Amino acid sequence: MSRTRAPEGPRRPSAPRVAGLVLAAGESSRMGTAKALLDAGGMTFVGRLVQTLAGAGCDPVVVVAAARAGSVTDEAARSGARLVVNPDGAGGQIGSLRAGLSWLAQRDDPPAAVVFTPVDNPAVAAATVEALIAAWDTARAAHAAIVVPRCGNRRGHPVLADMRIAHEFQAPGLPDGARTVVRRDPGRVVEVEVEDPGVVEDIDTPERYRRRFRREPSSGPAPAPSAPSSGPAPPVPSSRPRSRTEPPGASA
Repeated sequence: MSRTRAPEGPRRPSAPRVAGLVLAAGESSRMGTAKALLDAGGMTFVGRLVQTLAGAGCDPVVVVAAARAGSVTDEAARSGARLVVNPDGAGGQIGSLRAGLSWLAQRDDPPAAVVFTPVDNPAVAAATVEALIAAWDTARAAHAAIVVPRCGNRRGHPVLADMRIAHEFQAPGLPDGARTVVRRDPGRVVEVEVEDPGVVEDIDTPERYRRRFRREPSSGPAPAPSAPSSGPAPPVPSSRPRSRTEPPGASA
């Protein structure tokens, strides 16, 4: 494993194309409502992540959603992302990652690498994604295949994976999901040190959501005020026990 600081300056114009994947097919059981559609400073979680990945140069940006998640798929379309349906939404993040990687691999012009993130991490900065891509572009000749961000003493999301190892995520017998592949060979992993707490903010409970976004200034256009309605109010996350977990794709 090698470690580097986030490089300065723009990415090379000739750098290979990198896709972005937002994994949004989960059941949101801990949050109690669809995380992908929660407000994240004037944008939904999924909309903000699509904007972040696209702004960092990812092309295409793909949202993986569950088969019956109509509102999430509508929001993905509004954000300008491509949509991939994961027929097994209960299969966890690894199932969504597999669906997205399969779609990318079958394209006529597959990307050279992919940056993937669960929808739980909407506060990641575009500069962080750019740093991951730049680090991979520099180190790939030395067989670096995975790039992860580190903030303080913790790894986080997004994770960049070279498409040369995409088949490893498709293999059966991954007890810890994508983390199994990330940990398999430390020699091909590059860590990028970033000053971006968004990489380790896994916002998957109501408590974490309130703490992070109810006190955050709007990072995008504020939602337009709506007219009073006699219908039921939209669901609001309810309090549930907090559980501290490390991001499943990246921890060492």
